[in-house]
Amino acid sequence: MNMEKVEGEIVLIGKRMVACDYKCADISCEQSNGRLPRCLILESAERPGGSGCVMVGINPGRAKPAEIAYYKKVGATYEAIVQYWQDHIRSLPYYERLRRLTKAFNLNGPILWTELAKCENATSTKYAPLNALRACTGEFLTDELKAIPLEWPLFGISRETYKALAYLYPDRTVIGVPHPTSSFGKQFSRLLQLDLESKEVVYRALSSQGELLWLGDVGHKLEGAK
Repeated sequence: MNMEKVEGEIVLIGKRMVACDYKCADISCEQSNGRLPRCLILESAERPGGSGCVMVGINPGRAKPAEIAYYKKVGATYEAIVQYWQDHIRSLPYYERLRRLTKAFNLNGPILWTELAKCENATSTKYAPLNALRACTGEFLTDELKAIPLEWPLFGISRETYKALAYLYPDRTVIGVPHPTSSFGKQFSRLLQLDLESKEVVYRALSSQGELLWLGDVGHKLEGAK
């Protein structure tokens, strides 16, 4: 795997993403006012090597005022998104807990952090709009996955994301994960305590191509055994 080539392709997609002018309904995207399409990061530094993976959320949460102010100050660029992520976002619990999950399953290579839809919801919108999900998966996510090795498993963060990935990418192994920081946080935490037998179930899925596994079921079996 040529990581330099992979990184270059992700950067090109990221630049297209930031400049997107689709203006889907019920999302918030106004580059000149610091509301950017975002959450596409290839994390390879400090990853010692081995199998990589893709962590896919449904769409970004609403940006805090400090993040919006930063983009307004430095400009709406992909480089700005990567820098802000490195300085302020990479250590948030969402990312730290999912890194722990990769370590638990011996996935020590690069992580591609991404989302089905790249824009946050409009203030009056509770769920990611279907039109934005369709537009972004077609315009960006599919190209992102073409840029990385086929054997990298996709982790769908939330059941809805897991199902979407299962429908869209049947040649990929897709592992569904309860959200690590939502009301399902306790369910996620159990996944870091799996016994050897349960881990073997996960390892079998990871070692095959085109497999499907919802980790919540594995964690539930563990809970039932207590």
